Amino acid sequence: MVYNTCLGDLFVIKGGVKMANNYCHLSYEDRKNIEDGLNDKKSITEISIEINRSHSTILREIERNKVFSKPSNWNCGNRYENPGYNPHCSKLDKSPYVCNGCKSRSGCRKERYTYYARRANDTYLEVKSESRKGINLTEEEVFEINKILTPLIKKGQTLNHLYINHPDLLNFSKPAFYNYVNNGVFDFGPLDFPRIVKFKKRKNSNKRRTRKEREIRIGRTYDDFILYTLNNPDLNIIEMDTVDGLKDEDDCFLTLLWRKSKFMLIFKLESQTTDEVTRVFEYLQETLYEDDYKKLFQVILTDNGHEFFDVNNIECSHKTGEILSKLFFCDPHASYQKGSIEKNHEFIRYVLPKGTSFKNLTQNDCDILKNHINSLCRDSLNGKSPYEAMLFLCDEETLKILDCYYIEPDEVCLNKNLLKK
Repeated sequence: MVYNTCLGDLFVIKGGVKMANNYCHLSYEDRKNIEDGLNDKKSITEISIEINRSHSTILREIERNKVFSKPSNWNCGNRYENPGYNPHCSKLDKSPYVCNGCKSRSGCRKERYTYYARRANDTYLEVKSESRKGINLTEEEVFEINKILTPLIKKGQTLNHLYINHPDLLNFSKPAFYNYVNNGVFDFGPLDFPRIVKFKKRKNSNKRRTRKEREIRIGRTYDDFILYTLNNPDLNIIEMDTVDGLKDEDDCFLTLLWRKSKFMLIFKLESQTTDEVTRVFEYLQETLYEDDYKKLFQVILTDNGHEFFDVNNIECSHKTGEILSKLFFCDPHASYQKGSIEKNHEFIRYVLPKGTSFKNLTQNDCDILKNHINSLCRDSLNGKSPYEAMLFLCDEETLKILDCYYIEPDEVCLNKNLLKK
């Protein structure tokens, strides 16, 4: 038996043949192939190879759904009352344990066990339907879930985060959890979970770019980015963007996200200008050791915001002029090309919904916000948080220099109360 951790497939080796077991239910077509194979006197191994399922799966299916019947042509008296008569057929003691394919089946006067695909599939559908009705939790389990999860959900923790950190408590599927929530089983309801942020479709702009803007993009387009990263596959890629506050205010956030770890930095900007972005990169270069900066800030991908057009101050050292990073721009109106950071902004909006003023927020508030976001466990990181994943790229001391620290799982808060003053 071989397990492939990348693809999550279990391979069963039988007779030199590798069969994938995808852990999905048998279909009617699979059951019909089993019945046909039994009627054609094929072995269990041959059937399992034919439908790409394990040997034990086929045997369990037959055992679970074989149908018992007495012989219809019972004209030799009541043989069950005859002490010397044994109605059991010895052939049923051997694989496949049913009468399908037996030559003597039509005139047999023994007890029969037969596998029927249609009846087996009907039974499966009935059991499946019944299993999804009602509540499969005791009152004690519901009480325990309410007691532990309610305060965590009130903090804005996501369902993935809860499942990763409380596997013993949430030992049922996520669809089942949503069903329980929608049916009012728990003290919390659908509205207590962080809502999904819906981004408005951006309007196409016919505004023509200036000659300077076109020159800046030469050698830094998204196609150039793809080619550069293909030739340098081991480089650390950062996605960069801004998050707006109130429409009529200048205050905003600058966000930097490492693709591999989903780790994000948030900086408060007084205005959405090149000077403010330059100030952040000057701070990073002065704060971090030079080798650490070169290792962390290798490739930066951003959109076409005017605040990112001072390329030299983003790419180069402010002391020596040495090129430390490589900056690239997404295609116009293609925010999906830096989808990781766009998705991560959703967590910011849990705490600061659209239309919230950033004017009274400080850099310390940004640090609190980023640390709670970076401590949220993710399925995409195999249950790890971005903070933990980032430790594979740099040490804890470097993160401390950037005012980054770990929040314990049950202390993570992503709602409006986080920055309430």
